Amino acid sequence: MTTRKILRGTLCLIAVMFYLPTGISAQDNPVIHDSIFSKVLNEERSIRIILPDTYKPGSSERYEVIYLTDGEWVSDLFPFIYRFAEGENYVPPVIIVAIPNTYINKANQRDRDFLPVHVDNPPISGGADKFISFLGNELIPYIDKHYPTNGTNSLYGHSYGGLFVMYTLLTRPDLFQSYYSTDPAMSWNNDFVIKLASDKLEAIPPGKVLWIAGITETYQNMGIGRMDSVLKLKAPQTLHWKLVTFPNEKHNSVRLKAMYDGIKFSYSGYSNEPLIFHPMNGILLKDKPALLFITNPYPEMRYTLDGSEPLLSSPEAEPVMQISGPAQLTIRSFSVTGKYDHIAKGNFPLGDVLPASQKPGKIKAGGLRYSIYEGTWDKMPDFNKLKPVQSGIADSLFSFEHLPLKTNFGCIFEGYVEITENGYYLFATVTKNGSRLYLGNKQIIDQDGIHSSETAGSFVIPLEKGFYPVRLEYFQKDANPDLQFVYMKPGATNPVPIPPGNLYH
Repeated sequence: MTTRKILRGTLCLIAVMFYLPTGISAQDNPVIHDSIFSKVLNEERSIRIILPDTYKPGSSERYEVIYLTDGEWVSDLFPFIYRFAEGENYVPPVIIVAIPNTYINKANQRDRDFLPVHVDNPPISGGADKFISFLGNELIPYIDKHYPTNGTNSLYGHSYGGLFVMYTLLTRPDLFQSYYSTDPAMSWNNDFVIKLASDKLEAIPPGKVLWIAGITETYQNMGIGRMDSVLKLKAPQTLHWKLVTFPNEKHNSVRLKAMYDGIKFSYSGYSNEPLIFHPMNGILLKDKPALLFITNPYPEMRYTLDGSEPLLSSPEAEPVMQISGPAQLTIRSFSVTGKYDHIAKGNFPLGDVLPASQKPGKIKAGGLRYSIYEGTWDKMPDFNKLKPVQSGIADSLFSFEHLPLKTNFGCIFEGYVEITENGYYLFATVTKNGSRLYLGNKQIIDQDGIHSSETAGSFVIPLEKGFYPVRLEYFQKDANPDLQFVYMKPGATNPVPIPPGNLYH
């Protein structure tokens, strides 16, 4: 097996041990039917609001908002696609506001609202500026007042709606952060919006996202290709944009792929999980690097070794990399807008091999001694002041299920661990409650406190053949004890529980 395959396998196994995803269940949230009278348009506008699955009345959580034009046609399709992407942890929970079109005498007024200037055909065209004013001055403030928003908004449109999205970016870039334009008729009115883009693009403020998607025919014949050329020539470097075409699709069918890929592009780098690497800290020997594994790698990661915050110009972090000491390691993941960047830090000073001792007398292999203490804590107690309610040996048959206490207890495991070869050893604990690990009377892991989910702590340290005192402290507040204690030997490809034969009491 090649080194690359071994490292890839190691990364997958470490991810299984240390990384516990919190999947989002996709539910069919009811549509809230609301309306607002627009003084700008002089008409009542219906709106459909879909709140995220995570929304809870009275919660302080706030959400981004995505506004959908042609709301009567996409109020089912877009939320379905978005919830699927959210369930895969590609995008955050958002509020979706669908804006159905107005119909007068059964005639759809979308041409009135989406087209920037009046032309003879269609004769109702030219109201895009009024519709933008309706969005910016009336609808967005109304949604912000009545729903839990955080001030970040996006706009989606298809066909003439896609043209309107592009026109809004060029004339009111302050209204939205991300602009989704699918199969837009860019050639409308003799390339009106394409010419406007040539004049306005360079003034677009930083931090905006533009997604344009089409099909082969519209790229060639409806101006998308010409807009592509203008963007390549005039778009500022601070505009995060992408233009793609999908083969073997039609004008309407392309929406499915365009919506899915568009929201993934806009939220590229997003995850609701923190950036995690193992070992988190450690002691390194001079000129002897140790392996480091990023258990949930992001598309764009950079690192520094001096404690400073990484930039896009910093060295690229790989899912598996070598770390040499001394290092104050900082790894940063980058999202498109910067709102969803993650940072993780670890300290790896230079040191010496932790000295071992000869086998102590009168000890037996097969596990550690344990002592159980009763109490309710949010932080690790001082066990020296407590009296155990039960003691025994934690051998291969040990299980928390066999203990007299199922909740509100503390536990100490102590004895010796036998190290059979020289080299770097990675030790880790995984628990939702508090834990501390001591090796050779040195504290190497501190995972004290209550955590919202199972959390891993890890440490790499150079050891030599011999015996080391080991002490693992743990407390359990709620039901279902969840402590894992694992290590990785030199040259091993995955962390495993320490064999009882290597543990002595």
